Amino acid sequence: MHKFLFFLGILLSIEVLHAAQEKNKIEVTAKHLESTKTTVHATDGVVVYYQDSVIKAESASYNKETKILILDGKVEMIGYRGTKEHTNHMEIHTDSKEVSFEELFFVSQNDIWLFSDKAHRNDNNYTLGESVLSSCDINDPLWKMVFSHSFYDSDEKYMKIYDAKVYFWDIPIFYFPYLAFSINNQRSSGLLFPLFGYTGEEGFVYEQPVFWAISDSMDMEFNPQIRTNRSMGIYSTFRFVDSSHSAGKLRVGYFRDSTSYQKRKNTKDLNHYGLEFLYDSSTVFKAFLPRAFTDGLYINTTFLTDIDYLNLQKTRLQHFGLTPLQESKLNYFLYDNDYYMGVNAKYFIDTRKEHNDDTLQILPSIQLHKYLDHFLWDNLTYSADLHLNHFYREKGTTLRQAELKVPLEFTTSFFDDFLNISLGEELYYSKFFFGNGSYAHSVFRYYSNIHKVKLFTDLTKKYKHFTHVMQPSIEYTKPGNENEQPVTFNSLGSEQKKLFAVGLPEEQYRIGFNQYFYDNKTNLKFFQRLYQTYYPKRKYEWADLGNEMQYNWKNWRFYNNLLYSYEFGKLRESSSLVSLYKSDYFFTLGHTYKEKLPDDSSSFVPANDILFNFGYTLNQRVTIKGGVTYSLEKAASTQWRIGGKYQQDCWSMDVAVRQDITPRPIGATKVNSFYIQLNFIPFGGVGTGNTK
Repeated sequence: MHKFLFFLGILLSIEVLHAAQEKNKIEVTAKHLESTKTTVHATDGVVVYYQDSVIKAESASYNKETKILILDGKVEMIGYRGTKEHTNHMEIHTDSKEVSFEELFFVSQNDIWLFSDKAHRNDNNYTLGESVLSSCDINDPLWKMVFSHSFYDSDEKYMKIYDAKVYFWDIPIFYFPYLAFSINNQRSSGLLFPLFGYTGEEGFVYEQPVFWAISDSMDMEFNPQIRTNRSMGIYSTFRFVDSSHSAGKLRVGYFRDSTSYQKRKNTKDLNHYGLEFLYDSSTVFKAFLPRAFTDGLYINTTFLTDIDYLNLQKTRLQHFGLTPLQESKLNYFLYDNDYYMGVNAKYFIDTRKEHNDDTLQILPSIQLHKYLDHFLWDNLTYSADLHLNHFYREKGTTLRQAELKVPLEFTTSFFDDFLNISLGEELYYSKFFFGNGSYAHSVFRYYSNIHKVKLFTDLTKKYKHFTHVMQPSIEYTKPGNENEQPVTFNSLGSEQKKLFAVGLPEEQYRIGFNQYFYDNKTNLKFFQRLYQTYYPKRKYEWADLGNEMQYNWKNWRFYNNLLYSYEFGKLRESSSLVSLYKSDYFFTLGHTYKEKLPDDSSSFVPANDILFNFGYTLNQRVTIKGGVTYSLEKAASTQWRIGGKYQQDCWSMDVAVRQDITPRPIGATKVNSFYIQLNFIPFGGVGTGNTK
């Protein structure tokens, strides 16, 4: 029987190849074969090998004159990329490679299926008629997309859809006149799913992302948005990977308020625009550096007119945060085993000011550091640290500073290493140059030295079920000499003294006691760090007592960190946290306490808050998360959130209700919001929100 099938397949292949090119050949095997002068007809177990596909059907016929191969009855076509096509009628034009289908059912290797009333294929490009697409169960899809016609490139796995309606539980939720996306989740140009929201002040919010896949190493996303009660704007983000060890992002944006909104909110800024740039490279000049050296570059910059440039973004880049004082930074470093060199620059924009001319900038700061090394004897070590700082602004006093710090330390041990003693001398020199004004003394020099003595030990003892490590220490610091030229620090002008501070530390004793407990598997079970400073020349000799400790028991964590003021007989600060992490749930309960004491600055903010966060995985489909910050002083919650996620194989939904504190040009405001996100796997998601 096998020889018979093979013989029939060869006969039909010869008939078809008579009119087809070799690269487009078709081979057919079947149990029954009928042939005339112009046609070949095969039935019963028909298998067709066409290009890179295998086709099964109940019957097949080939016309030598029209060069058309027709397959009927439970036609199934399997491609080499894992795609499957089912139809009842298929026509293959062997000379032009065109294929026509009736009622095509298509399944990709990512389990995305499509049903179309008709389809036409030409060289792996499909033209589809009215169709239904989904990744859910075909019998009862939870979501589906219905469209009038589309084009699909099976090589690129890219689809263009027209007149599309998205249904969720047979309820139409969105309409798109045009959509383009990749079936296999690869980067490709086209419209992304939009973002929706609603605010009481700004009305309905609509953002339509447009994605441009420029190349394998770069892309760009445009995010135009409309806020019906405010106005419209656009943000654009360029992402690139310029090497195997570096990548960056560049974002620019512009939003213009309507005059009616500006009058209603009484804001001074009509235009909100800015620029953000992120770049990170683990090496820069590796090809030109000696083998022992490593360098790197990090850039994080933000330039903006006001804080609303950030508030108006639906998705934000990593930056300094939503704070009125925005920071941009550039860091370049170069080091080997002995030396370190760094160039750092910082630029600040204070959005609370009308102009930024008097904001102090660091442009730049250069650091040269010699790592700890031996000097003359193995017990004698030193290091050196040199800083060159440039503090600049257009209006106000500027400063250039050269600062050198050299600590020397002699360490030895006694009683078979049970007691260690360290003798240290720290040398400090700094020179200051003032500019951007007239000063009685434009140059100031300062020198000082500090003496240090430290007694310490490191004791370890292993017991039957645990290991105990104990590290007690006492350190004595005595101020040495200082020299100020050409006048004392207090004789400088008030604007000069605002830029820096000098002086010797107070004579002090610092007592420390650290201990650690490990189980037999070297897991840390408990630690404690206790420290106390004593000032013999103060009226209140004892400074704040600090104690930090944590106990780990199975999946539990018990943590506390406190500062107690002897001078005022009160607890200055305390942070406590209890947490439990399990495979299907977690929670953290914490308390933060800060009391403002007479020696605290006027900007100190007291606190007495309870923090609670939790998460619970009900099953593989349902997850619940939430949290609250509750002020015991005000007897009111300050921030809270609660939400959950429901996930199926083909879709998921995130829902959250929350209250946030959002910075504004005229101050921070509390914003209550409702958010829902629908994710249609594997295409992405659409979301909506409500904010008041």
